[in-house]
Amino acid sequence: PAFEEGRMAVKRDFEAWVHNTLPLPEEYSSGKYLAAYITWSCVVPGEGILTRPAMYMSKNWMTNIWSWDHCFNAMALAKQSPELAWDQFMIFFDLQDTTGMLPDFVNNRFALWNFTKPPIHGWTLKRIWEQSDYVTVEKLLEVYEPLKKWTNWWMTYQDSDHDGIPQYNHGNDSGWDNSTIFHKGTPVESPDLSSFLVLQMEVLADIAGKIGKKDEAEEWRLQSKQLLTGMIEHFWDGERFTAIRSGTHEVIESDSLVLSIPLILGKRLPGDILEKLIEGIRDKGFLTKYGLATELPSSSFYREDGYWRGPIWAPTTLLIVDGLLSAGEQELGLEIARRFCAMATKSGMAENYNALTGEGLRDPAFTWTSSVFLILGYLLYK
Repeated sequence: PAFEEGRMAVKRDFEAWVHNTLPLPEEYSSGKYLAAYITWSCVVPGEGILTRPAMYMSKNWMTNIWSWDHCFNAMALAKQSPELAWDQFMIFFDLQDTTGMLPDFVNNRFALWNFTKPPIHGWTLKRIWEQSDYVTVEKLLEVYEPLKKWTNWWMTYQDSDHDGIPQYNHGNDSGWDNSTIFHKGTPVESPDLSSFLVLQMEVLADIAGKIGKKDEAEEWRLQSKQLLTGMIEHFWDGERFTAIRSGTHEVIESDSLVLSIPLILGKRLPGDILEKLIEGIRDKGFLTKYGLATELPSSSFYREDGYWRGPIWAPTTLLIVDGLLSAGEQELGLEIARRFCAMATKSGMAENYNALTGEGLRDPAFTWTSSVFLILGYLLYK
């Protein structure tokens, strides 16, 4: 076709994408347009080993999809573009190893298996089906066995001291690559991992019930409750959750926000524990003018551009906000969302942000940041 014809076709495609993007408050309109452009521009067709249309993290240098990043993109698409959302969610399960492991990242040419990413997939799946009727019983049948294998992989292959608590063998496996919970080495048992699996087992119980596997549903519910009990006994020291070295059970001194991620369990946690987690977010110093620092700014390990040792990240912000909302802390949760959206509208959809200035850091145009911005903005719109 002639150039002008091609240009108009692309223009129409982008306009349709913007139209299908989640509605946001007017004050974030420029941020919404940028987020829509970044997410639209990073969708590539299913080719090579990509089994479905896929949204890369960036067209700069992070030109891959990582096996938890895709979950945030799927959630942002679930309400308005559920078919594409399902493709984002399922693409890693298409590549799943026979043991149940998911690769760390994939592009059209290869998948990397040196690492993996945390099992937020049950949490994600529930938020997808809450937004759309697209996730039918047939879709649940499609995902049940892969999600089951993924859960069992963590409990079977990632518990080398056989204490019933799964571990991270590398910082990259957590998604918080260089978090201070890893500064004494690995393997590390961390409460965020157990929290994700508690929720994932609950979701597997829900799916099993919907697809007629009542006995398996009961087994998953029991496993979820047992892991929750074991996690509290293992990590709670009376004031806070800790991370420990697997095997030796040595407590690791850390002021990382990752130790607050059990907030996603909401009211499943005992009231006194939940209240202390909420106080830690509200009062301890993580919450800056712009959002949640990933390392306490007063920590000796804090670095303004320290990757997971300080900067604000979109996915962890969403996890904490979701936990606060599920705990009934709507005012605090929405205030964090408001600060993040204001920062991203001003500084762009960067990979992460300076927690004290709001300046964008690292890759300047990132899709999971864009997707989280849209999700949080939609919470403020509703």
